[in-house]
Amino acid sequence: MNQPAVRNMVFVSHANPEDNELALWLSLQLANAGYAVWCDLTKLLGGEKFWEDIQEAIQNRTVKFVFMLSRTSNQKRGTLDELDCAIGTEKRLHFRDFIITAKTDDLPFDEVYISIRRLNHIDFTAWPRGLATLLEKLEKDEVIRTTNFNPDAVCSWWRDQYSPDAGIIDRPEEVLSNWFKVEDLPTMLYEHKITALAPGPFDSDEVEFPFPAVWVSELSFVTFAKAHDFSATFGAHLTIGESKEHSYDDVLAGRAVTDGVKHLSQLLRTAWENALKTRLSAYEMANKQCCFYFPGDLVKDDFVEFFTPDGQKTWRGVVGFKTLAKGRVRHWHYGITGKPIMRPETLFVVKGHILFSDDRKTLWDSKDATAKARRNQCRNWWNDDWRDRLLATMSFLAGDEERIRIALGSEESFTLQRFPILFESPVSYMSPKELEKAEVDDYIFEEEDDEALEE
Repeated sequence: MNQPAVRNMVFVSHANPEDNELALWLSLQLANAGYAVWCDLTKLLGGEKFWEDIQEAIQNRTVKFVFMLSRTSNQKRGTLDELDCAIGTEKRLHFRDFIITAKTDDLPFDEVYISIRRLNHIDFTAWPRGLATLLEKLEKDEVIRTTNFNPDAVCSWWRDQYSPDAGIIDRPEEVLSNWFKVEDLPTMLYEHKITALAPGPFDSDEVEFPFPAVWVSELSFVTFAKAHDFSATFGAHLTIGESKEHSYDDVLAGRAVTDGVKHLSQLLRTAWENALKTRLSAYEMANKQCCFYFPGDLVKDDFVEFFTPDGQKTWRGVVGFKTLAKGRVRHWHYGITGKPIMRPETLFVVKGHILFSDDRKTLWDSKDATAKARRNQCRNWWNDDWRDRLLATMSFLAGDEERIRIALGSEESFTLQRFPILFESPVSYMSPKELEKAEVDDYIFEEEDDEALEE
């Protein structure tokens, strides 16, 4: 007589491939906590037989059915079939809280699949918070843990699925960074001291310098610009009375000016921001960094043409949109931040960001809404999406020149190459998907070649 199947599985239902990343993370976290997990992405995890018959797995093995509720799963036939099977099982066996909905994006309540609209959804827009709530629910409902689902099982499964050697090719490869080397930097800086020509108030905080400068004492500042660049800065009763020259190396080492590295970094950052304000729009990030982005219609058709480091001409969109519920349109804007690094060599680390607007011009004020939209918009952006937009933006800033010139004074400046620093890796790597495609391409080529020979 056959024994009935043990009902101990937490079934994770999700849209494939749209919600794969979160589904895999959640399944591994549940297994790590000791819960037996059924997910099409984690076959054989914990040594469990993978049930190809999904209906049988839901009806006979599942103790909790976790439905990852997203805009995609809410209307995809495969996930809705799984959900309908779970609803039927819950009714037939009179289970309570058999179905748990994990809401992963901004799907409006009135668009939720009608059969689960009444349920209290766990908010998984913040993954760790959603996981904590789900674990509390499983604990409260006394879902039994299984000994063969544990951290060791998760580690073993991961090693089997993602071997550290998989995809490694024994040939060198050039790798693009997001580091842009500072070149043509002036070798001298000036420490200018302020002298009063007549009595009068003076507040250094109210001074607006025409070129990058940093106060190093109450009446002296350091800059790359010469004294005449500040002739109209201080009004009629103040002037620059004395100027000292310091070598860049001495300032960097702190031998000439206290906190030399800090001051140099501030000078370069200010110069960067001054230069980009003339080309792009500015937005203050949550961390107070200034992000420079493309507003709508700044460039023709919202895309930028550029050359790749190997000389290929291509283009990338820097402003786009996504249609949401009820016809609402959300516009995205690509932007960059730049941070100077002084040691071991002087360079800028440039990072890409995505910002949002409703009208292609005015960015959202809410940092939380921006972060949430960014996770949704960029979930399918890969390295080439970010890399190419960075290259496109730096090419836009360079214009027809090979370098981006950034002013430090009326006569002083530094440059950045339009291309980032390249590193050479002794080996190359192909992702599993690339390997699979390469194998398929090779197979097709061989078939076509054989047919040609037969002809």
